[in-house]
Amino acid sequence: MPLLDQSLWWLAPYVLLMLLMVHAMLEFTVSLLAERPRGRRKPATASELRQRLLSLDQSDQPYPLVEGKDCDLEISWEKVEPVHHSRFAVSKNAFRGRLRFLLDETRRELLMNQVTSSYYYFLGFSGWLPRLAGYAGFQAGPPDSFLTKEIRQVALRSGWTVRPVLWWFQASRRGRRRLQARLFWGILYPFSFFLGLIYFVVVAGPLVGSDWLLLVGISAIWWCVWGVLVWMLLGFPAFWHR
Repeated sequence: MPLLDQSLWWLAPYVLLMLLMVHAMLEFTVSLLAERPRGRRKPATASELRQRLLSLDQSDQPYPLVEGKDCDLEISWEKVEPVHHSRFAVSKNAFRGRLRFLLDETRRELLMNQVTSSYYYFLGFSGWLPRLAGYAGFQAGPPDSFLTKEIRQVALRSGWTVRPVLWWFQASRRGRRRLQARLFWGILYPFSFFLGLIYFVVVAGPLVGSDWLLLVGISAIWWCVWGVLVWMLLGFPAFWHR
């Protein structure tokens, strides 16, 4: 029976499989961004690394690195404009950001995550026309490299691995145990991808040669695009040595 003639309930498990695959892809991709110290140097203790990071010269930094509330260290900033009132309009703009750093002494890893949120609204008249506008945004993931350059360098010189994490709770004391290994996500990512393809083939019924070519082509494009993106995120490293 063609897919369009079937009940749409088959989409529910397929969508769940695809969401699982996308999450595994993101976790595995972020795990590839980890930086490890060069050479075999004795790693510093967590307290020593904390003191080294807090003693960094932050005179040129607008937002200092301080002790964290639910993590070891943090950098936070906030820009909230007061509500602007004009004769026929009211508006407001706000932006907040927070960098979390967690020292995992068991693995000698510095976990870090950045969360930013913003919103804006306008209500009133623009010229002679009534206008209502607004937006809200939220982002979580690996921090911007220029914000953490010195911190990463100190951690690497101290013999620690610098590992960005996808979710903010993974860089908090409560969420430390939820961080999974790269191998787990590296296996789950392709497994869920091909499991979704198998499920689609089973639901769609027998496929002809052109259908198989289409599935193979889509799969090849997906993995090629993902591979290029990862290569770009890693700084285009060479895969061979002369």
